This record gives sequence, C-alpha cells and structure tokens, in this order.
Amino acid sequence: MSTDESGRITALLDFIKEKGGEAVLIPAQDIVTAEWVRQKCLFGCNGFGRRFSCPPYTPTPAETREVLKDYKTALLIRFRGDIGEPSPERLVSREMTRHVQQVMFELEQLAFSLGFYKTLGYTGHQCGWCAHCPAKDDGAKITDCRNRRKMRPSMEAAGIDVYAACASVGWDLDILTCTKVEDGYVLDSPMTTVMLLLLE
Repeated sequence: MSTDESGRITALLDFIKEKGGEAVLIPAQDIVTAEWVRQKCLFGCNGFGRRFSCPPYTPTPAETREVLKDYKTALLIRFRGDIGEPSPERLVSREMTRHVQQVMFELEQLAFSLGFYKTLGYTGHQCGWCAHCPAKDDGAKITDCRNRRKMRPSMEAAGIDVYAACASVGWDLDILTCTKVEDGYVLDSPMTTVMLLLLE
C-alpha cells in the first residue's frame, strides 16, 4: 500500500471513529457470499419485500460475488450498542438505524472524494430513510424508491455472510437472544451493527 493510499485509508478510519464506530481493512476476496443468507431473509425476517433495501429488490448472492471480483480491499465496520431507546415493537431504535445509515452515506461520499471512485457501501438494518416505503405497495418497482441516492442494502440483504466476515478479523459476534414482553420482545444484550465499504 502506498503512502498516499495509507493516508486516505486513515482518513476513513478516523471518520468512522469520530462517529462512534471502529473498522478494519480486509481483502475483498475474504468476503463470503452464500445462498443460505438470502434464504434467511426470505424465511426468517418479517422485513422481506417491505423495503427496497431488502430482498427481493437487492442483488442476489451470485450478483454480489461478481461485484466483489472488481475490488481488492474493503473496510469492515462495526458499531456496538444503540444510541436511542429500543422498544418492544422495535429491537433497534430508529435513531440508531438513521445514524449508521447516515454514517455509511457520508463515508461512501468521503471515500469517493478521496479518490476511491468505485467505492460502494453495504449498510446496517432495514432502510430507515422513509416513514413509509413504497416497496410495500402493490406493483412496486425499485425505481419507486424516493431515496435511491442514499439507500443501500445491508450485507445480509446482498447475500454476504456477516459472521464469516467478522470471524476473518477476529471479531466475535454473539447470537442475539430476546425476552418476550407484553408488547413484543426486548434484546437480552446490546446489538452490534456490522457494515461494509468496498474500496478501489
């Protein structure tokens, strides 16, 4: 890595740290995609088809694999905990969703301005830019998204194995458990949000 590139990477790492997160540089070839990840979205998540940042609107694992071939380097990013107050109806606060998605939007812009012209981000959580997503409406098309400039899929939505990515850098991810309460569920431990920025 050249001195110039090292300096640009440092600027990105500093930005993430200022926003409350941490990140490590990883080879893009170490990022694993798998069909089972998308199946978890289809059969394990009630958000399927309810946001344009979720399947079936997002790239398939095979499409993501092809995109990853165009990159050598990526930043794996994590934020621990929640900056807002989760509720039984929502395991992660709207404030946290908006925060990490805004950080990724600004980070991608910063990377582009620093010369990483192919940069592409995968954010965390279901998209939180709009109060109502037209993806829920009959006949919805991805072009109906009102925030396509900012909206990005999560790693999982694009078929990326987040657990494998974290394991490759020595980050342990605990399986989240919940306790049922009167109005829904509450997390038994703080959530970790993991995101990815492809750089080239």
